[in-house]
Amino acid sequence: MDTIQKPIRFQLTCDRVDQDELLDLGRGTNQEVAENLTEMQRINDILGGTRALTRHLLPRLLLHDGPVTVLDLGSGGGGIPLALVHWARRVRLPLRVLAVDWSARNLAIAARRLKQNPEIQFVQADARCLPVEPRQVDYVISSLFLHHLAPEDVSWVLQEAYDLASTAVIMSDLVRGWLPYLAFKLVQPIFARNYLTRHDGALSVLRAYTPGELNRLALRAGLLDTRVYMHFPWRMTLVVQK
Repeated sequence: MDTIQKPIRFQLTCDRVDQDELLDLGRGTNQEVAENLTEMQRINDILGGTRALTRHLLPRLLLHDGPVTVLDLGSGGGGIPLALVHWARRVRLPLRVLAVDWSARNLAIAARRLKQNPEIQFVQADARCLPVEPRQVDYVISSLFLHHLAPEDVSWVLQEAYDLASTAVIMSDLVRGWLPYLAFKLVQPIFARNYLTRHDGALSVLRAYTPGELNRLALRAGLLDTRVYMHFPWRMTLVVQK
């Protein structure tokens, strides 16, 4: 079902930067944050981030005969839940998405935008302490979320996600390196008009992990049957099938 793509050559790694992004610090007006969330989802869609997640998730969803529940960590503006709901309607799959974010502001913006989508339920919670019982959801997913966490918290969240999911954990994120950092700076004039997007997008690349680091953090969490797939350009997806 999954295929491993060859790692990008000549990727120059750099030390991970442990620094909060402006959005995490509560900066920006509600309008600026809404614009930022829209831009980040557009970048994720155009530059392959959404595809890096859905190429592993959607084929698995098609294997289910009945209703499916997906929990999306760090849901932000709700772009991923909305994409999943639109796809599920097309294939006539009964799907429920729990969109989880620690930020009340992010959730309020997403809830206003997506109020015509009853399949999406918004939940304010810390990813390290989720109000969900084990095996209450089929999948735990995330996109552009893990880089927000310190290494020890990544392991904690992966273990928590594994305990909650009845079928699989699928999480996609950026790959850290100077080349993706410089590439983002290059495309900023086209894709990043908002100052939050420009600042946090570049910082996100420097906060991200490498495939090897992510695999080691999964092993530290006790997840032995883990695979990390590379996707062009500079994206990776962790898959843990139960």
